[in-house]
Amino acid sequence: MKQDIFTEEFLKEIGFTLTEKKESQFKPYSIYGKAQDRIGLTILQWCEEGHSCTYFGDKLEPNTSLGILKDGGTRTVFNGYVYTQDDVRKILSLTW
Repeated sequence: MKQDIFTEEFLKEIGFTLTEKKESQFKPYSIYGKAQDRIGLTILQWCEEGHSCTYFGDKLEPNTSLGILKDGGTRTVFNGYVYTQDDVRKILSLTW
């Protein structure tokens, strides 16, 4: 079973505050979330439903879709999928 990556404890650990978490009104009722860093310059957006396949049609293991925005949401630095909290830590360390 897939791990819930974006818990409030994890977000606090990496320096983010949960600003939004909601369930879609449409099937399959995905959970969407949003968090920002202390000063609001880095924003995390995710969908717990994730991606089902690659651009080439290859099936993927259960994952979480993640978008990382910088400069208050004006610049996208990552848009893809993650499997673990360690993936999120690594991607954040590679972005500025």
